[in-house]
Amino acid sequence: MPHALRLLVAVLLLSGLFARGVSAAELAEVFIDARDPAFVVVQGVAVDAPEAAKLEMRGYAALDRVEMLTWDTFRLNAQTLLGPYVVKNEYPGSRTVLGVLALVKAHPGKPFAVTWNGGLAASFQDFQYAVTTYEAFATDPDAYETKRSAERVADPLNPDRQLQALLNR
Repeated sequence: MPHALRLLVAVLLLSGLFARGVSAAELAEVFIDARDPAFVVVQGVAVDAPEAAKLEMRGYAALDRVEMLTWDTFRLNAQTLLGPYVVKNEYPGSRTVLGVLALVKAHPGKPFAVTWNGGLAASFQDFQYAVTTYEAFATDPDAYETKRSAERVADPLNPDRQLQALLNR
């Protein structure tokens, strides 16, 4: 199973542990998984999240490039923590990191990701698209740029479009 798919399965499993649908709860921690070069997953952990979910996430946090931070630590250092994973910012001027803070706060237990190109992934298709575009860029940056310019209009990772839809703004 490709690494990206394994990671996505783990994230979806973890998000399933939060299936009771808590919304805008008080956050205790933030789970960060940066094992895939195409995206870094960020997921809020509510104070009242099931203990089993917290324990499982803490177990993953023992892995390299995975960590659990307090909400305050993440909130105060989000740009510093997430910025290094953006290989090529294709959305200058966007507010991706501020958007991630708002999403994590509004939707604890739901995984979101900042992508290698500064985009925002919120669905399985978004994660897959991030992997596909990262692999295309890593294989042949020039060919990627030629193709990318034609796809910008329908870009599913566009953080401005994603944030508007996910935050109902």
